[in-house]
Amino acid sequence: MQTMAESPDLQLKPGELRLFQDLMYREAGIRMADAKHNLVQSRLRQRLDALGLASYRDYHSLVTSPGNEAEFQRCLEALTTNETFFFRHKQHWDCVLGQIIPEWKRTAAKGATFRAWSAASSTGEEPYSLAIALDAALDGTSHAARVEATDINTQVLARAKQGIYGSYALQKLTPQCLKKYFQPLPDGDRHQVRDTIRQMVEFRSHNLLQPSRGPAFDLILLRNVLIYFDSDSKHVVLGHIAARLKPGAWLILGGAETLSGRTSEFSYVQPATYRRN
Repeated sequence: MQTMAESPDLQLKPGELRLFQDLMYREAGIRMADAKHNLVQSRLRQRLDALGLASYRDYHSLVTSPGNEAEFQRCLEALTTNETFFFRHKQHWDCVLGQIIPEWKRTAAKGATFRAWSAASSTGEEPYSLAIALDAALDGTSHAARVEATDINTQVLARAKQGIYGSYALQKLTPQCLKKYFQPLPDGDRHQVRDTIRQMVEFRSHNLLQPSRGPAFDLILLRNVLIYFDSDSKHVVLGHIAARLKPGAWLILGGAETLSGRTSEFSYVQPATYRRN
């Protein structure tokens, strides 16, 4: 391998981009478009600088070599980190608060637990939004709520467990919600999710191409995930998702996503919203 001193030009070449596109698809089922060139170049450049490597091809060789699993995980994390915020996409939360939870409350047995899964939880804004919504809606009842939150990126999961957020993530919250569910930090700029909400959420690493086990869910959020999969991978992921939903339970996708004709397992309710048959 060359050193940086020998090769200061660290532009990502088309052939090198293809190496990482193939790697991400093979290991995570994620299709990275050619338009992601600048994102891949800028995010992986930090790892090349840290390791003193002279080319992206050298970095690919490193992360795919036996014994370098930790660096592969860093590569994966660099390419799958996204910004988000609490209660993103109002129409989805209107459905959760206005239809899904009220219907469940009317039909659930006394003392039942509402179970939800944030299947691509990123830095935690989505699962904590779920927990806050459930806490508010079930207050004063005998019911409980649990939220499972998974992501393939262990770095964002570590951040999510801390539950610390700045103004961007909190932009949609009312002052009342912020006061009730968040603790201001001494720096004056950030807030931390209160323990009562953090205890409702269980974070763990999971690759959606693999099956998962556990109690069936009443609601799964799989938003803005399927757009990264091709048709074969999407078929696998949706099969795993269907297996974890109760009959009549709800699935919410991203606004630009569809189920690609899986009408035997799901019924359409409204854009991006389906129920398990």
